[in-house]
Amino acid sequence: MRSQRALRALCRDTLKGLDLDLPLDVTQLCDRFGVQRGRAIRLIAHPLPAGVPNGIWLAADDADYFFYQANTSKLHQDQIVVHEFGHLIAGHQMLGAVAASALTIPSDEQSDEALSRTCYSDEREWEAEMLASMILNWAGEARLTVGSTPDDTHLRGIQRVLGGHKGWL
Repeated sequence: MRSQRALRALCRDTLKGLDLDLPLDVTQLCDRFGVQRGRAIRLIAHPLPAGVPNGIWLAADDADYFFYQANTSKLHQDQIVVHEFGHLIAGHQMLGAVAASALTIPSDEQSDEALSRTCYSDEREWEAEMLASMILNWAGEARLTVGSTPDDTHLRGIQRVLGGHKGWL
């Protein structure tokens, strides 16, 4: 298991150069990271049943898919997506690669593995939750101290030079 210091470094290295806006938009985070690494991340809200995780990451042939609970608040949905993003950047391959056509009917093995992720005793779950907390805490602090990211590219540059984004990005 990685230390919190190592996870913080992973956050910085991953998010560096994505030019993320404040307030943090999880769709923008996933889109920009997907472009940077050359593999799309698709976000799919779905009414997941009780007793299964609130989010599931599936690596398909064409992209990575983050399924997240549709029946919850926007704040909770963002937490779920960033948690799945944490799994991805930490290199946790939660469910095996599948063909895009198989996304609607996961195998029994994939379903069993997804169901086993409902607690934080697994080191991978702890790391993903720590990464999500770090990203969301940074975004919240930066939003309070920096405000929103300006649309004007010159103002964006000045904001960065003056310490915008709290030095993380």
